[in-house]
Amino acid sequence: MNKLKTGILTISVIIFSVLGIEKLIHTNQIKNLKIKEESILNESIRVLNECFDLENKNKRTLNESIELIEYCIEEYGYKN
Repeated sequence: MNKLKTGILTISVIIFSVLGIEKLIHTNQIKNLKIKEESILNESIRVLNECFDLENKNKRTLNESIELIEYCIEEYGYKN
C-alpha cells in the first residue's frame, strides 16, 4: 500500500509539473508575440512620421498634405 501511495504521488507531481511547464511556455510565447507586434507597429509609426514630414507641414497646402498622407499610407502603411 505504501508503494501505491508513493507511485500515485510521483505520477501526480509529474503531471502537474508538465502542465505547469506547458503553461509557462504558452505564456512566454504570448509575450514574445506581443513584443513582435509592438515592434512592427512602432516601426510603421516611425516610417510614417518620417514620410509625413511634420516639421515642414506649414509650408504645404492642404491638398499637398492630403496627397502626401495618401502616398505615405499606400507606400509605407502597416504591413503584416
